[in-house]
Parts: sequence; C-alpha cells; structure tokens
Amino acid sequence: MKKGVEILSWSAFTLVVLILLVFVDYSYSAIPCRAPEVNIIQEDGHQFITEELVLDKISNLGYSLDNSVYKDIEVADIENEIRKTAGVKEVEVLKLNNGVVVLNINENRPIARIINVDGLVSFYLDEEGGTMPLSQNYVARVPVFTGDIYYSSANVLNAKEIKSNDSLKALHLLDNIYDVALAIDKDNFIKAQTLQIYVNRNKEFELIPRVGRNRILLGSSEDIENKLKKLKRFYTEAIKPQELNNYDTISLKYHNQIICSKR
Repeated sequence: MKKGVEILSWSAFTLVVLILLVFVDYSYSAIPCRAPEVNIIQEDGHQFITEELVLDKISNLGYSLDNSVYKDIEVADIENEIRKTAGVKEVEVLKLNNGVVVLNINENRPIARIINVDGLVSFYLDEEGGTMPLSQNYVARVPVFTGDIYYSSANVLNAKEIKSNDSLKALHLLDNIYDVALAIDKDNFIKAQTLQIYVNRNKEFELIPRVGRNRILLGSSEDIENKLKKLKRFYTEAIKPQELNNYDTISLKYHNQIICSKR
C-alpha cells in the first residue's frame, strides 16, 4: 500500500512539472517582440555591415521584430542569413525574456585585398589567413596585392593551411602574400605608407608607397619583418622626405643592406 502511494505521488509530481513546463514554454512563445538590439563589433573602423543592413535582411526573411511574438521568430534562420553577409565573422541571436531580440555580430578584419592578374577575381585576406568575399556595401582600405597572381575563384585554402603543407606551398603563393600582409599590418607606420604590393614574375614582392615615386624591392617573403624594419629606419632616420624622389629604386632584398638607385 505504501509503495503504491509513493508511485502515485511521484506520478502526480511529474505531471505537475510537465504542465508547468508546457505553460512556461507557451508563455515564453507568446512574448511580444520589441524593437531589436543590434550590437556590431567592428575593428579598424571597417563597416562591412550596418544596423540598417541587418534590419533589411531580417525584413527580407519576412520577420517584423517589433510586431511579432517569440514563437514566430526562428533564431537559426536569422543567424544563417546574417552569416552570409560579406565581412561577418560571427553572429549570435538571442531572445530575452523582456521581448527584445538581441543580435551580436562580429566583423571579420581584412589585412589585404588580392586582385588576380586578369582583374576578374578579387577577394580579401583576413588576419587569420582566410579569404573574404568583396562586399557590395563597403570597400576596405587595405594594401592591394596585384601582379603575377593566379586564382580562378576566391574559394582558396586558408594561408595557414598552405603554410603547414610543403606540397601545397609549392603550388600556392597565398601563404607568402599572407606573411607580407601580416608584417605590414603589424606596423602602423609601414601600413600607412603602403599603397600597393606588386608580385613580379619571379614571385618577388615590390612595395609601391603612398609617398614618393619609388619602387621598393622586398624580394621574397623570407625575413619580411626585418626588411620592413629597415625600410622604416630608412624613412625615419636616413633620409629627408624631400629627398625621396631622388631615388628610383630602393632594394631591401639583401641581408642588412639597403641599396638605392638614383634617377
């Protein structure tokens, strides 16, 4: 008899819990939405995505976040749609108990733009070595790599993956481009001075500066950080700005040397 009472008690308790869970779930689903909160984390002033663009994408999905209830909002659909936007690295959509739908978006950070030799393929390279498609809404001001670069599409391997595989390194240039772009990105002075990087037929890099009519020969990507340190010292310690145009070529290709050719 006692055992039967215990079983009935537990059964009743379980039923009550289930009823409460159903009630809570229904109550949560019926929460009316309020104006959404869009938080966008942007680095280096890049603006691949804006709050207006986010709200337009949500509206295109058929959602009206300030005129719906929670059961009508599919978080995964919104996340997938925002994630397709060029420049978006991470997105998280949350439904809070007060009716606010929160969208937390992290932008990707490009460090270079790569243009194929025929100009038909172009994409960004991010700080992690991955590729990013161009955006129809925003153009990032980053160093541009042109010249003897061949890619049939922007869907190429991550530069770090190439770097760790000797077979892939023999087939690709992207890992070398990444090394040069990352070294430039680390130094604000050099980054501000760099307009374009040209890749010649020998797969060597030539820097085209914003100031001065010089060809700056970097050679290969090997020891690139020290080469750029030499260039910075040359600009800041060895030469006056008005003397820059006296030189046609500045070569940093050789260890511990800067070789200049006058016009």
